[in-house]
This record gives sequence, C-alpha cells and structure tokens, in this order.
Amino acid sequence: MRRPAMALLIVGLVAGCSTAGSTPSATAPPAPSSPIATPVTATPSPTPAVTSTPSPTPGITAPSLAPGTATKSPAKAAQAHIYWANRGYDLDTNPPTTMGRANIDGTGVNQRFITAGHSMFGLAILGDHLYWTDTGTNSIGRANLDGTGVNQSFISSSGFGITGDGTYLYWADPASGWIGRANLDGTEVNPSFIFAGGMPVSVAVGGNYIYWTDFSSDNRIGRASLDGTGVNPSFIDCSASPGDTMPFAITISGSYIYWTNYVWKVTGGGTIGRAKLDGTGANQSFLGGDLADFNPGWIAIAGGYMYWSEPGDALSPGKGTIERAKLDGTELTRNFIAGAFTPIGLVVGP
Repeated sequence: MRRPAMALLIVGLVAGCSTAGSTPSATAPPAPSSPIATPVTATPSPTPAVTSTPSPTPGITAPSLAPGTATKSPAKAAQAHIYWANRGYDLDTNPPTTMGRANIDGTGVNQRFITAGHSMFGLAILGDHLYWTDTGTNSIGRANLDGTGVNQSFISSSGFGITGDGTYLYWADPASGWIGRANLDGTEVNPSFIFAGGMPVSVAVGGNYIYWTDFSSDNRIGRASLDGTGVNPSFIDCSASPGDTMPFAITISGSYIYWTNYVWKVTGGGTIGRAKLDGTGANQSFLGGDLADFNPGWIAIAGGYMYWSEPGDALSPGKGTIERAKLDGTELTRNFIAGAFTPIGLVVGP
C-alpha cells in the first residue's frame, strides 16, 4: 500500500472538517483509512452599405435573428476568465484566503478578486454566480460573477470539490465519504446524497452521471446516476497511476473524462489522466509523465485547452502557477499565469 505525502494536507483538512460544520444526517459506514453547445452562428440580413465583416470572437455564441429583424451592431460579449483559489499562506493575510482571476489569455491578473473565508478550496460557476467550498469554516460561499454580493455562509456544509448541473449543486466531503446536494438557491441541503466511500475530493457532472475522485488507498474514480442511484465507487481503477499519485481533481469535456494524478511534492511526479465516458481506454499519463516539476492540482477545460493549477511549494508563497495545454497535449505552456499562492480549485467561465 502506497503512502502519498499529500496525507499531510488532506488528513489535516479532513480533521478540521470533522470537528466543525454540519454532520451528515445519515449514518455512513466508516470512511476507510486514507494514506492520506455547439455554437449558433447568426446570419444577419445582408446590408449593402456594409463593406466589411468583423471577425467573430472565438467561443462567443451569437443569438439567432428572426426573419425580418433589422441588423444591429453586436454588443460586446463578456470576456472569458480563469478563476482559482489562492489557498496557501495567502498574500500576507492568512487567513483569509482569496480567489484570483485573469482573462482567458492570461492577462489582467488579479490575485485578490474575492477575499473570503479561511481555506477556499473548490470553485464552480453556475448561472450568474461563483460558488466555492471553504474547508476552514465548513461552508459553501457564493458571489456574483463580478465579485460583488459575497456570502461566505451561503450553505453550511463541509466539502472540497464542487460542481453543478443547472438545477443542483454537488460537493464532495472526504471527511464523511458522502457527496452532498442542494438547490442552486441554497435550499434543500442534503449532505448525504450519495455515499461514495473512501475520500471523495472532486466531483464533475457529465450527461446523466456524476463522477468523483477517491483520494484514498482505494485509488479510483466513482460514478453514479444524477438521481443518486447506480453507485459504482470503482468505475475507473487508478491503481496504475504513477508513483505515489492518486486521482485528485476531475472534469468532463466532450466524450472524455480528465483527472489529475496528484501528490504533495515540490518536485512533481504528477500527471493528467484521461478515459472515455464509459470508463474504457484509461490513460493514467495522458500528459506529464515525462515532465519535470509537473504536479497538477485542479483541472478545467474550455475552448480546446486544458488549464490546471500547479500549487508549487506550499511553504513558499507566490510560487504557484496556472498552466495550459491543448486538449491533445500539445502547446504546453508552463507558468501561463504566475504568482499564485498555492492555487488549488480552478474554474473557467464568464
């Protein structure tokens, strides 16, 4: 049985989660000992006076025009952004932690976009809101996409990774082994929606299923139907992940599942894994197996690129980075965004 050094972080955080915040309403079996849209292009009516057509902005969907609708100058679309949780020894103020933000091209970096909470971890964007988990206060926070309206105690429940499907929020709680669920407005909170077992850290929704990583000695990825049935805690076996790594963060894009194989090291050893949505064709080292100092934490996908957080040295603030590569693994950009503070959670959106 392998013993990843990440246990120093996870076990400490789990201990904190288990002593504060909500307790699952159902009695769970004891958690095992852990070693630790297709774009729609508008076709405006031809206007003879127009002599040039502006180039479309990648990733922006234009609204369809009804027949006979007059052509108007298109409104400037919102810029896409990358958001990350500055978790570690943060910005001379520990606590609280902050959420960083930058334009999708890596410009306009703001390491203090939102300051909230004690230990911000997972991030999600649903509708007009940002959501995050806080492992220090055992709560889920929410704010508007422009950073206003911060509510650190939107939901009282412990969790690490967080996601949603347009109707519900889902979060993973490694302290209890449960996947929680609530309405997007924060009502009908159920911290014991799916018993995942092990130590579920990250969650992702794809189609009619919810997936999660199990950062325990079980070393696996689980899956269940969105209604909570058909639970398969060993959907993908990750025991072949390299070295002391274990599946940490997970995301879905197209017909593939992507996840990070992470270990708490300064010198790397991590990879990004990939498999088909049905769990077949798992490749534990899709990216990073031969890269020095590569240890991806969280992962997000948008516009044909993978983005991931590289926490770096937790004892040296400001050494973390956000990195990027195309979905086929090419055009790898190390230090795409520098100066983050042990970044963990990561999400891409408006």
